[in-house]
Formats: sequence, structure tokens, C-alpha cells
Amino acid sequence: MSWVAALDFAQGRHHRAAGVPCQDFGRVVHPAEDVLLGAIADGAGSAALGHLGAQAAVGAAIALLGPRLGANPGLRGDPAGGPGGADALFDGLLEAARAAISETARHQGRPIDALATTLTVFAAGPLGVAVFQIGDGWIVSRGPEGDYALVGHPQRGEYANETVFVTGADAEETLAITHIAEPIRFLCAATDGLTHVSIAAADDRPHAAFFQPLDSFIASTEDAADAHRAIRGFLRSEGLRARVEDDVTLMLGGWHPLGRA
Repeated sequence: MSWVAALDFAQGRHHRAAGVPCQDFGRVVHPAEDVLLGAIADGAGSAALGHLGAQAAVGAAIALLGPRLGANPGLRGDPAGGPGGADALFDGLLEAARAAISETARHQGRPIDALATTLTVFAAGPLGVAVFQIGDGWIVSRGPEGDYALVGHPQRGEYANETVFVTGADAEETLAITHIAEPIRFLCAATDGLTHVSIAAADDRPHAAFFQPLDSFIASTEDAADAHRAIRGFLRSEGLRARVEDDVTLMLGGWHPLGRA
């Protein structure tokens, strides 16, 4: 296994003060050697059970794509490099996520809109990354010698702090799938709670000063448990809490070419 990756999420101070559950959720897994699969979701602030929608959507993504990626050893360099590319890789994901959310809503006796959530999913190998995106989550990548770049762009609504959701009637039209077929050395995935401290609002350009320390850390770490503890501490640090009010999710992934991990 040559990826070192970890993820954590934390409740924002406004939700903590109001007694509202953390509405972010995420998972990152290794479905096969050299393949990294992750999903993050942010339940809508206006949705009473947005946290359950986020959990259902992430669970559906991992359940669908994990076996799919594990069954294709020839694509481990670039998980979207086969016939049909990223569209084929993510085929059926929106329907699976909506079905999982709908089933959870049925068990809760609530309409599906009460579980509204965003969903950002990525599949990465050392030679490419593919991203499925509904909403304002984001992925930043870096190649061996390149700059930090967004893979796709956060989807924002007509008004400030507005976005689109898996449960929305326009989800199929707003769904964005992006594929970068080039060497990947660093990945960072996050929900919109971290956007204003990491991405320039004017042109969606990643702030190098935010990503460089994270990149250096994950490149020098050989243990996912250590990485998780560090991410957990960062998300709960006083310095970040002073600048971020919303729930936050952060995933870091570093490719170790020599397979040290």
C-alpha cells in the first residue's frame, strides 16, 4: 500500500452551542493496492436530519465503488482510465446515494428533503484522480512538481451560502464529474467549512500557504493512525476554531512512490 491517507470531521462552534449534531461525515478507504477511495458529505443546515443524509450518501458511495475498484486491478494506476472513463466509474452513484437517503428518510418517517446533503467522491491512483461532485465540497491535488489545483469547482447557488444537494430535483443536471490523468502525489478533500481559509473566493485558486504544511506532513508520515490524530488535532485547534464556525471535514492523502507505508 503506497497511499497514506486519513480523514476526520468536527462539529462547528455554532452547532455545538445550539446542540445540533455535526452534519459533516466522511470516509476514506483502500479498496485495492495503490487505490484511494474517499467520500465526504455536508448535511444541509436547513435540513433537520442532514447528518443522517450525509452518512447515508457516504455509505452508499463506499459500498458501490469499493468493490468496483477492487475488481479492476488493471486500472490501479488511474481508476478512471478504462473504457468509459470517469463516467463509467461513477455510473449509478447518484441513484445509489439517493436510494440510501430515501431509505433512511423512510425509517425516520420524514421526507427526503429533511436529509438534504452534498456529496463529493474521489477515486485516485498514482497516475490519475476522478471526482464526482454535487455541492460545495472540493478536492485539491498536486503532481510531482506542479502547483496545487482544484479538481472541479465547488458548486454554489444563486445566493451566498447556497449550494445544491443530492436530494434536489436538479441533482442530475448539476452533477459534475472530473478526471485528471496525470501523476498525483498529494490530495486534500474538504467540505465548505474550510473553503474561506484555503481557497481564494475570486478565482477558486488554492492558497499554497494553507496546503504546503499539510502536504509536507502527509508526505513524511508513514502511519495512517498518526495522520488521523494530527488531522483531528488540527480541526479542533484553537487557531482554526477562531477562524471557522461551520462543521468541517478534512482528508489528506499522500502518495509514497517507494511504498514506505
